[in-house]
Amino acid sequence: MLPQPRAYIDWTVPLDEDGYEIGVCHDQESYAQYLWWLADYLYTKEIPIPESQKALLAHYRIKGVNHAVLNLSDRLGWSIMDTELIENDAAEGGSFADLHQRELELWNELSEKERLEWPEDNDFTSPEDYARLGREFLESQNVPQHIHHADIPYRAVLAALFKDIPDSTKRYELLDFFYRNFNECASK
Repeated sequence: MLPQPRAYIDWTVPLDEDGYEIGVCHDQESYAQYLWWLADYLYTKEIPIPESQKALLAHYRIKGVNHAVLNLSDRLGWSIMDTELIENDAAEGGSFADLHQRELELWNELSEKERLEWPEDNDFTSPEDYARLGREFLESQNVPQHIHHADIPYRAVLAALFKDIPDSTKRYELLDFFYRNFNECASK
C-alpha cells in the first residue's frame, strides 16, 4: 500500500506565543493549537488543486469527507516504511528494475499461506508509482526541515473538501481523526 498522490505546495504553519513556527507538535497544547488553526486555515485558504490530485479530489467528492480523511491517513500511515525505502532508493540513483528485483526476491521467500494472504498484484511497486514517489520526495525537500506535519501533502484536497463544512468543531474533529488514525497506522 502506497500513499495517495502527495503535493507539497503549502506548508504554512501558525506561530506559538513566543513567535516561533509550530513545525512539530510536542504536547497536547501545541497539537490543539495547530489543529484549531488548521481547521480554520483550510476552510478559508484557497489552495489550487495540483494536477496530480484532481482525480483523487473528484473521488473524494463522491465518497465524502469522512472517507477522504480515513483513506488519506490510512494510506499515509501504513505506507511510511515502504515509501521511505522507495524514496531513499530513488534519491540515491537506484533504478526501478533493482527495486522490482528485490520485491520479487522477497515475494519468492513467502510461504504459500503468506502468498494467499497478500495477493501478488498488491506487493509490487509499479514503474509509475516508483517515478511518482521519487518526484514527490524531491518536492518535499522544499518544505523547511523544522516543519513535519502529515497533513501538508494533502492540504489542497482537504481545503477543497473543508469548504463545505462551516462548523469549525467538525473540521477540528476530522483533523484530529486524521492525525490519530495516521499515528496509529504509522506505529504498526
